[in-house]
Amino acid sequence: MLVPYTEFLRLSGLDEEQGQKIWTYIGSQIYPVEQRHRLALDLKEKERWISTGDKYIDRCLGGGIRLGNIVEIVGEGAAGKTQLCIQLAIAAQLPRRFGGADGEVIYISTEGAFPVSRLETMVLPFVQRVCGEQYAQSFSVDELLRKVQVAEFESMETMFHALDYKVPAILSSGRIRLVVVDSIAAHLRFNMDSSEDGHAGTKGFYIERTTHLTSMGARFKQWADKYQCAFICVNQVKDIIADPIKDSINHGPASLARTHGRLSSSDEGDSRQDTDMSLLDVDDEFAILTRSKKAPALGALWANIIDARIMMYQRRGLAPSDLRQPEGSEDHGQTSCNQSVSDQHPQQLLSHLLRTRRWIENDFSPWASRAQCEVTLSDSGFQSTKSVIAENF
Repeated sequence: MLVPYTEFLRLSGLDEEQGQKIWTYIGSQIYPVEQRHRLALDLKEKERWISTGDKYIDRCLGGGIRLGNIVEIVGEGAAGKTQLCIQLAIAAQLPRRFGGADGEVIYISTEGAFPVSRLETMVLPFVQRVCGEQYAQSFSVDELLRKVQVAEFESMETMFHALDYKVPAILSSGRIRLVVVDSIAAHLRFNMDSSEDGHAGTKGFYIERTTHLTSMGARFKQWADKYQCAFICVNQVKDIIADPIKDSINHGPASLARTHGRLSSSDEGDSRQDTDMSLLDVDDEFAILTRSKKAPALGALWANIIDARIMMYQRRGLAPSDLRQPEGSEDHGQTSCNQSVSDQHPQQLLSHLLRTRRWIENDFSPWASRAQCEVTLSDSGFQSTKSVIAENF
């Protein structure tokens, strides 16, 4: 089936009638007719998700993490990528009535030792928050830890050897619902082999990387669909060198805020909406943050392999909303709102300046529109800070 039909006839020496029958029979065995067509209704009924444990984060992501797909989590260092992966590793094991997948987890760590202590400390607080105190009292932490199969790889060779032999054997059990690769870029981002110098060595590395990414992506897609599990691939970011003058003209704070839905083209003063699913009160700093000159590593090839991308951001400092005049208070025309708040609430201002703000963004996915949600990180994992999110910015 790897040659054209006419070439098949020539090589086999068969006549047209015999060749057509054999060609059709071989095709039916390789690709059975019952696998060629599936009803959309059947696919909808079989659709399953892993909840993040927070309904507003789930809404931001279009329902959570959908089984049968490759989902990429991207962010700078300390943005919370591993924390979110650990949270999903717990959620995947919960019963379906609590948004889980009632399955087991494979966690592939390529950037050091697996953070088992963080997993252990997050389990009970997360289960209490999602499932309730009564369920948590009978929940076994050790049982959950036994259902997370961890593999740590310090080199690309050992990782691909495991993907060739170990991972397929574990997946064949049918109990795995989540596979985490943290991170996919660790061994594929830079050429660490100093045996070859110059352009030839770099070119050879990127050719090899392209081959590995294509092969790995094809296997992940096949396994995700066959075993109905989700693949979470953590990716790093790279800097983008751009023209600061051009960017300041095209992507200034007002322009960015308008792009993100805060300001309308006709009225910049009163354009906010208080609907449950539209957060137009987006800070200028956040608009700049989401347009910061960072891009996911591994390039366009990997971006076309994954099914969805989750971006994670963080920044430290004060937002314009933190400096607004409290409702019911009067400015008396003295100074700006910023100065008034700082004079009245110095401790609150200091705490705002020192705190870290975080966001989770559904960058793209075939099942949901682009959306953002501000979150906080606690002992029980990520939670949304507000009951509204920003959509379609």
